[in-house]
Order: sequence, then C-alpha cells, then structure tokens
Amino acid sequence: RGVALDEFTGRGWKKSAQARSATQKNSERGFFPLGTTDSIHRLTSQTVFLEPIESPILFGAPRLVGIQGDFPYIRVDAEGSVQSRRHESERLIYKAFSDTTEPPAQQLREDLRPYPDEYYRYLQLPERLDPRIVRLATAIIVNSRANNRYDAAKAIETELQNRFGYSLQMKASGPDPLADFLFNIRRGHCEYFSTAMAVLLRTHGIAARVVNGFLPGEYNGAAGAFTVRQSDAHSWVEVYFPGTDRWVTFDPTPSAGRTEPVRTGVTAQLQKYAEALELIWFQYVVGYDKQEQRTLASTIHDRVFDYGRVLANVMGTIRTAMPTNSLAVVLIGFGAVLVLGAAFIASRVIRFGWGRGLRFSEPEDRGISTIEFYERLLNLLAQRGVQKDKHLTPLEFAQQIGTRDAQVITKAYNRVRFGKEQLSTIELREIKRILTAMETPTEN
Repeated sequence: RGVALDEFTGRGWKKSAQARSATQKNSERGFFPLGTTDSIHRLTSQTVFLEPIESPILFGAPRLVGIQGDFPYIRVDAEGSVQSRRHESERLIYKAFSDTTEPPAQQLREDLRPYPDEYYRYLQLPERLDPRIVRLATAIIVNSRANNRYDAAKAIETELQNRFGYSLQMKASGPDPLADFLFNIRRGHCEYFSTAMAVLLRTHGIAARVVNGFLPGEYNGAAGAFTVRQSDAHSWVEVYFPGTDRWVTFDPTPSAGRTEPVRTGVTAQLQKYAEALELIWFQYVVGYDKQEQRTLASTIHDRVFDYGRVLANVMGTIRTAMPTNSLAVVLIGFGAVLVLGAAFIASRVIRFGWGRGLRFSEPEDRGISTIEFYERLLNLLAQRGVQKDKHLTPLEFAQQIGTRDAQVITKAYNRVRFGKEQLSTIELREIKRILTAMETPTEN
C-alpha cells in the first residue's frame, strides 16, 4: 500500500485539502508507531529494500502499525499514507509492521451505523456524472439482493471482475473516460476498475477511496523474498465501515491483472539466483545493523552452504536446458570462484572483524566533511557577490538563490549536520561535480 486518494475530478483522482494534512511522527529509538493492534500475533513483519525512486512514500502491507528505520522523521497524511525524505539516489532499508487482519464478513454485513461527518467527503462525486453510472450501480445492487454496505461492495467487485476484460491499453477516452469504459470499451487496466468501483459505490452512499501501490510481486525461493517490480504497480479500493472504524480492501480488477507472470527458462532462473545473492549482500554487508551483525556472526557458515546450493541449482537448470559438455569448464570455474569468494569473505571477517573485514575499499570522497563542502559553496557564491545574511537559515538562503545546485548541496548539508545522516557515494559525487563546475571559469 502506498498512496490513498479521496477526490474524483471526473477524469482522475487527487488528494483533497483534508487528505493532504499530515502528522509528523517522532522516532522512539528508531521505531515510529503508526497505529495499534489487538494482538501482537496479528502482526506481519516485512523487511523492505526500496530502490531509489522519486517518491518519498514508504510502502507496506495494509494496515501499517509501525515502521522501524533510520529516518529523520515520518509523516502520515489523513489517508494513512506514510512518507519520509526523498531518496532519488540511494536505497532505503526499513522494517514495516502490519496488522493484515480484517473484520469478519458477517460483522461487516451488520454494520449499519451512519458515517461521522468527516467521512462524507468519501461520497464526493463530480458535478457532471453520466446518469447511466447511477443506474448501473442500482441494477448491480438490486440484482444481487444486497441490503448492506458489505454485500453491495462485493456485488460491484464481482460484477467488474467477471463481466469486464483486463487490458494495459488505454482505449477509453472522450470527455468522460469512466462512462466510455463502463458502457463502450468494457476493457482496461486496474485504474479503470478501481475508479469504477469507487464511483459506483459513492452513487449509493457508500464511502470509498482509491489506493495506489504494488501487488506482492514474484516470490524468489532462492532469496526467501518477494521481488516487486514497477510492472507490479496496482490500484484498488478501500471501503469504510464505521462500526469497526476500519477501511476494508476490495480489488475489482480481473484476475488477469492481479497475477504475476511466471518466469521460466535458464535466463529467468539465473536472474533469480543473482537476485538472491544481491539481497544477501545488501542485507548482511551494505545495510546491516547491530542486530544483524550478531546474526551474521552465527549464520555466515550457513550462507557459504547457501552459495553452494544456489550453484547446484544453477548447474542443474543449465544441464536440463543445454548439453553439459559445452559449458562444463565455465560452470566449474564459476563454482570455484563462488565458493572461494565466500570462503575469502569469511576468512576476512574472522581475521579483521566485521567493519574492516567486510570493507574492501574506502568509499570515494568520504573525506569531504559537511562543513567543508557547504563552506566551499558559500565561498564560491561570495566570489560572485552573493553573501549569506546571518539571519537566514541555510535553506532560506538556498531558496533566495533559487538554483537547483544550491538547494541540492544545502539539503544534503542539513541532513548530515542536523539529521545525523550519512550521504551515499553517489550523493557525494554529485556534490563534488557541482562544486567543481562552479569553480571552473566560464569563457565569455
């Protein structure tokens, strides 16, 4: 689950002013509480390795009740969307804790309580709505004999899943794409289905909103993890039930749009094993914390055998698909390098300890301090006649200058100086590039 949207314009969804209001959460020893659960046994723990993306959104299974990670802050908006700082050039590693249980169906059927005033915005509809949409919702609900919110939602969900087709092509068009989808094209991707269900429900006074996020992805048995790709981006619906004060998930997209294609063949298997090795490296070398340092000490022996198991699987896969003689030498060499490499890492850890043993080279530009690169920026600007007034904060000064380069360096300075964060090698390279370019005289 990522972002929830509550306002429909007739052509798309956006956050209303109420939805954009956010509350900042402070860390409690690296843990950010976001909600509560009736039992700890209901919690699902997820370790998320989030690749660099432009969005500050943090993803997790619904319903998030806590996040643990090295974040300066966490913000939660009125729709339960969670975000922190942007990370366009670095990977984030965090743990998410979710209560994935939902109230029993019978309890939701018996929920006839009226909505509190603040939830009436989830009934909002555009001023001009095709009257056929209201009639379609009525027909679906009446034909299903639904007499409560839950059965009405299930009826509309089932109708869209079974009587409409899935397609990645955006064929619906015109002044009212939703009506074109429902009454003409009758095929579309997940955003059409989630929009259709939310609007059909709202026409009958049932509070609903659209959620954007990702499907679970593909399970990688070699890594013991799910690989979630951009192609897994998805949209679904949440319906509010006031009696339990819960948003319940409904997904009207046909199964063809909710099923991950199975990757087969030699290339797919090799990619899975490569992803498994990469995940092990990220978890136990790049992003390990104190707890994982202790875990690594007790499991490095097992990991060496994991590498051997992965190698055996790779060899078996290739033998099945190709003659063994053609690749025998390559496979033997690959296996030797893999096993020797694992043994080499283990020996370094035993000999030098965790820090030195797992560091094979010094990160580039780590010698540049936050004070130095920010002072270089100030000196370069001063040479151009731009002086920082003492009453201005660094960020206010950067906004006054108005250049992207000044803002990039200033934001990095604030994060490290005041947020106690550590810049990535990529960020340090970018800062060095900017300062070098500013120091290089331009020809007139």
